[in-house]
Amino acid sequence: MHQSAKNLFTGNVNFKANIIVEQYPYPSVNIVGYIKGTDPVLSKEYVLYSGHQDAHGIRNIINGDSIYYGADDNASVDVAMLAVARAFKKNPGKRSVLFVIQGAEERGLLGSRYYSSHPTVPLNSIVAVLNGDMIGRNNTDSAAVLGTQSPHKNSTDLTNMVMAANNEGPKFKLDTLYDKPTHIEGWYFRSDHLPYARLGIPALMFTSLLHDDYHTPMDNAQNINYPKLKKMTEWMYRTGWKVANAAKRPATDVGFKLER
Repeated sequence: MHQSAKNLFTGNVNFKANIIVEQYPYPSVNIVGYIKGTDPVLSKEYVLYSGHQDAHGIRNIINGDSIYYGADDNASVDVAMLAVARAFKKNPGKRSVLFVIQGAEERGLLGSRYYSSHPTVPLNSIVAVLNGDMIGRNNTDSAAVLGTQSPHKNSTDLTNMVMAANNEGPKFKLDTLYDKPTHIEGWYFRSDHLPYARLGIPALMFTSLLHDDYHTPMDNAQNINYPKLKKMTEWMYRTGWKVANAAKRPATDVGFKLER
């Protein structure tokens, strides 16, 4: 602290100021839909697909543009969820599928925190959460899924399913660094799977990871890697299909505890 500032806290000092505080409401919604499963018993359980729909709107001007489009973060996942929903509508699985397009993720996971506390189905009927965040950029042949390494892994069953889905489908080379508790970005704690994982629901986060256009106007549709987005969508679909049709719901690992 500068010495002049320290002087404010010594002796008798009077301070008068006019402080103007601006407040504004931040309206947001969760958009929820579902496709009923075919099995009379298992259809009462749900695979939950998750992805946030908010971006940052208008902010600082960069390269002459102030609109933060959010094409990868996170429209890429929203369109993937629509494609997955179309596939399940055409050919439903045994379990039902929930699609929750979460609001206000960028303001602190507010949408997922609310929905996990006020679900539209019984909370214990949600067997797995498959969350996506930024799935349309970087190398076409590499990706990551967070929640598959300790201490972030909360379901060995779900981890086995997502790995099998990758091997059977897109065959991504998987980045493992971002799922480590020592990673500087703390990426696991920054997306909408987290509130569900904290409640003990098996949960994963699909991502193609950070890039230089993150939270800038350059995160636009022109810069999306569309072949990559297609492969990520396939991976998410294949994983959900496995969960929806498994004889048993994926179990939560005993002793699961996050590092913070």
